Amino acid sequence: MTLDRKTAARILRRIATLMELHGDNPHRIRSFANASRTIERLEGDLGEMVASGRILEVRGIGKGTAAVLAEIAAGSTPPVLAELEARTPPGLLELFELPGLGPKRIRTLWRELGITSLGELEYACLENRLIDLPGFGPRMQDRIIEAIAFRRRSQARRRIDEAWASAVPLLAALGAAGRRANVAGGLRRGCETVDAVEIVVSCDDPGVVLTALAPHVTGARADGGSVAGTTTDGLPVRVHTADPRAFGATLLYRTGNGEHLEALERRAADGGLELGPDGLFSGSDRIAGADEEGVYEALELPWIPPELRDDPGTVERASAGTLPRLVTVEDLHGALHNHTRDSDGAATLEEMADAARGLGWAFLGIADHSPAAHYANGLDADRLRAQWAAIDRWNAEHPDLRLIRGLEADILPDGALDIPPGCEEGLEYVVASVHSSFRMSRDAMTARLLAAVEHPSTTILGHPTGRLLLARPPYEADLEAVLTACAERGVAVEINANPHRLDLDWRWTRRALELGIPLAIDPDAHATDGLEDVRWGVTVARKAGARPEDVLGAGRPPLPSR
Repeated sequence: MTLDRKTAARILRRIATLMELHGDNPHRIRSFANASRTIERLEGDLGEMVASGRILEVRGIGKGTAAVLAEIAAGSTPPVLAELEARTPPGLLELFELPGLGPKRIRTLWRELGITSLGELEYACLENRLIDLPGFGPRMQDRIIEAIAFRRRSQARRRIDEAWASAVPLLAALGAAGRRANVAGGLRRGCETVDAVEIVVSCDDPGVVLTALAPHVTGARADGGSVAGTTTDGLPVRVHTADPRAFGATLLYRTGNGEHLEALERRAADGGLELGPDGLFSGSDRIAGADEEGVYEALELPWIPPELRDDPGTVERASAGTLPRLVTVEDLHGALHNHTRDSDGAATLEEMADAARGLGWAFLGIADHSPAAHYANGLDADRLRAQWAAIDRWNAEHPDLRLIRGLEADILPDGALDIPPGCEEGLEYVVASVHSSFRMSRDAMTARLLAAVEHPSTTILGHPTGRLLLARPPYEADLEAVLTACAERGVAVEINANPHRLDLDWRWTRRALELGIPLAIDPDAHATDGLEDVRWGVTVARKAGARPEDVLGAGRPPLPSR
């Protein structure tokens, strides 16, 4: 029987680690941990020692660990390990790969904050939930954020905000070289996540592109008419060169998507034309191609915003003249879902208000957490009323920006809202959100959400599916039934603009619009710079086809009427 010492020691160490994570008997934990170290240093044929029973003569190896070693040697998973892994959320194991996080700290994150994945941990850090958590604090939170960012750089897909951050210096470098450049691909279409940055540049010499991108792209190489490489933060990048006369057509094709391009090609063919990456041709004559607008115009269509190009029916609507005037960031006069230092924000109420004024907003909603969110320092009745007094003082002194009294109330497992007793009348609005018990059955979660929507205090259904991009899938629920109830009750639906969420997504947002539900584009800001995340929520709304009049605080009043 052969048995590798390193493999055996690793499995024993894993058992000890998981036991500590679950708070098992300290004596058993020490036993497996000590056995792991002993096996690592042991000389001789480990397999033979286990088979003969001589392993029991080794100091620090008892009957329990000897039995585990025999199971490893037989090529099977020890039952004690299988049982521990079965009751450990799979995503929790990722946390062990972050420096500074051992079993005790991870157990605290799991038990105190309900964190079961790397993405949930990242989001908790961004909401400052680790600052007052025993065994953590501000410095540890910052180290965890840095460690997660480093790990993210090696992953296959990136959130839209991360991809844009990678693209901006590339565009700047190409612009500094005197070249016209534009982002393309899924990033230009406003997709929530992408696997690469694509750029189109007006240049017929890849060597110029290689020189311009040298400080920002590693492993850059010419590949036909493109330059491929990797950004310094690990994201694949492909820069497509284009003849200036065909820049718009190349941008059109590199933006996609395939169905949209096929619809345009059919329209061109119906008119006796041919559309391709080099332009729109009538025979051998290029009649359009330098810019996208010219290509669409030659096809007798208005320019179609990239966000709408994932919708296969867009070309037909454009031809019929029924494309909406999409909402823009400039249309927003404020946002309702924001946090302050009174709960888990990083800025004071006054600092958040000043930041909103700096954006030219006319209003700002303050919706700190309710008492059930103990991990987020949720506000009880006395603290909530004290915040109202501060809001009233601000409003009396600053007529250019109105602060609105709100609350992000937890939707409890039974569907009740966690509103401090006696505070219902003083609140101008309530964002009702799920923050716990995500693994309820589909029927139970649906009933929970429906009960919250039916509650007379609910103004906005916050981050309606609970997803965290690349980290946590949506919880199971009949969203069609929930949205129908929102439409019937006059409850607005949130597009949570935090790029970790983008919830509701654009597909369901389109359904909300079909039902006539008002949208609340909210940054869920926990710091002053978080207010600018509304740009990502606007992107979601645009992909869904939302107009200013569909959005609270844009073409609609800040608060819906019920």
